[in-house]
Amino acid sequence: PGSSDTAASDFATAVIDYDNSKSGMWNNPNAVLGRPTVDTTGDFYMWEDIVAVLPVFGPWMPDEIYRIGQGTSLTVMFDRPVLNDPLNPCGVDFIIFGNTIQSVGDGQYWDNSDPNNMTIQTTNLSAERGLVSVSQDGITWYTFNNGPYADDWAPTLGRIYDPEHPDPSLINNYWWGLPTVATYPLNPALGPSDFLGKTVAEMAKEYGYSAGGTGFDLANLNPPLPWIKYVRVMYWAAEGMTPEIDAFSIVAPVRIPDFNCDSHVDMEDLVIFNRCRTGPGITPPGKFCNPQVEDCSPCLRADLDGDGDVDQDDFALFQRCYSGPDRLFDWNCLD
Repeated sequence: PGSSDTAASDFATAVIDYDNSKSGMWNNPNAVLGRPTVDTTGDFYMWEDIVAVLPVFGPWMPDEIYRIGQGTSLTVMFDRPVLNDPLNPCGVDFIIFGNTIQSVGDGQYWDNSDPNNMTIQTTNLSAERGLVSVSQDGITWYTFNNGPYADDWAPTLGRIYDPEHPDPSLINNYWWGLPTVATYPLNPALGPSDFLGKTVAEMAKEYGYSAGGTGFDLANLNPPLPWIKYVRVMYWAAEGMTPEIDAFSIVAPVRIPDFNCDSHVDMEDLVIFNRCRTGPGITPPGKFCNPQVEDCSPCLRADLDGDGDVDQDDFALFQRCYSGPDRLFDWNCLD
């Protein structure tokens, strides 16, 4: 589904097991391989139009998503290990993309118009949650029994909000630029209530580079796992819904000082950086961040030059990456 310059091995590469007898028209399991959908076709009066996938308008065509029918499951494999890497942004190790949609509310539906003119007035989602299990060998499985769940928050954003560089291949497009980065997570602290009262454009700006999806941290399993290669999504009888799956991605480890995964390097990140400072020759997190009472996981990423401490040299690199609020950081700022 979709297209990307990202290597194929950043996404699930093989379907290992499935049962599509109850999948209806969404019965092609290979639809989940590769990156999540960037563009889809419109509905209602937009049937033939190619439009960007947005949190308020998700992928829905049979070649874009696969439905996990009642009592069934879907198992995929990556061609390389998914690591519980401390450099993974916001602690997220892999992401599952469904076709959850953020409802707009007040009887409104997305019509491919100006995203600045449509305001989200509800926290309702069209989530159809599925249970997720992972494995190292395809034999022994570990389940995220308490969530997160597949085909849940966050909805997918196919393209970066960029009205200065809109993609001319999309009809009536004045807002949507390059494809989002499906290996960069959305801030996992965000939820539907954080976007209440915001426009679709403002929601997309909060995503920044991220394609959204549901992020999973291998450290949250019991027991925690250092790596996995297989992911299974199962119909969840307690939920009674049939999840639709678009893609699976491996999060890319990066040292960019966007510690809260909002795609900006700003004063919020500086507060975190200062908590992580150790001085020369002292391994993070150091004395200013207490892992007993707060999350110190960003401190390893604060070692921007990778020399084992967080000092003045790292602060110089932080300044180089500083973008300010509402401006996307430069991926090459540390080069």
